[in-house]
Amino acid sequence: MDLVRLTRHRYVWPGLDAPRKEDAIERLLDLLLDEGALPRDARGEVLEAVMAREQRLSTGLEHGIAIPHGQTSRVDTEVAAVGVFPRGVQFGGLDDQATRIVILLITPDRKRHRHVTNLAAIARQLLCADVREAIVRARTADEALTALAGARP
Repeated sequence: MDLVRLTRHRYVWPGLDAPRKEDAIERLLDLLLDEGALPRDARGEVLEAVMAREQRLSTGLEHGIAIPHGQTSRVDTEVAAVGVFPRGVQFGGLDDQATRIVILLITPDRKRHRHVTNLAAIARQLLCADVREAIVRARTADEALTALAGARP
């Protein structure tokens, strides 16, 4: 599944700011909760799953991308949120660059077989530097989604 579908064509927020990676993750999680993409009472369990994964090994990749993720029984279908942090957040990426694009991916326990496939598809979709730059320059969610739609996994 590509990132546009995982975000349900709307869970994309440009122009965010966070002092730490934990704050960036919580900000995206709260935005998903506010939009009704996740059950409000699932916040603690989802946050715990994502943070436990992050503590094992940072989800910061290269080229200013991080994909914090977790699995939980509290959701029925995969969902992702894309947060654009133009000033950057330190995620401990493989290349030590500040992370500007954070994708929070939540997968249901019963679909855990799709988790790795979705992570790989997201990473492939963001391989192109032009796509990443267009996302970071986006002033609106529609602009960021247009950039993502042009990048196929």
